[in-house]
Amino acid sequence: MNTLDGLKDPGRLAFILNLPSLPPSVRDVDCSSDAITDVIISCAFAINPKDFEQLLAGWELDEPASGTGSYLDYPNLGREFDIGVRYRVQPPSFERGGVVELLSNADKTRAVASRYEE
Repeated sequence: MNTLDGLKDPGRLAFILNLPSLPPSVRDVDCSSDAITDVIISCAFAINPKDFEQLLAGWELDEPASGTGSYLDYPNLGREFDIGVRYRVQPPSFERGGVVELLSNADKTRAVASRYEE
């Protein structure tokens, strides 16, 4: 295993979404984590839209908001897509602040999850 293999670890995505495990259709996981003093992790991935709702079980996410624009946070993280829906939460368990965000395209087949925790 080389050091880049960890960036494709589905466990990182489960950590972001506060889930014990991911739906079986999650694939093509590609993550980035580049902070030293805070927790900042983003993962792009593909999913079967029938399984998408399972991703929402880990946090009490805000009601979904319509998205605008496109997602391309890191040049080499996943494929760019137009944002169709955006979920967000500021977990009380993040004592010093932070946010979890889940963005997806309109048909919920491509998504990006991010966790920022101070």
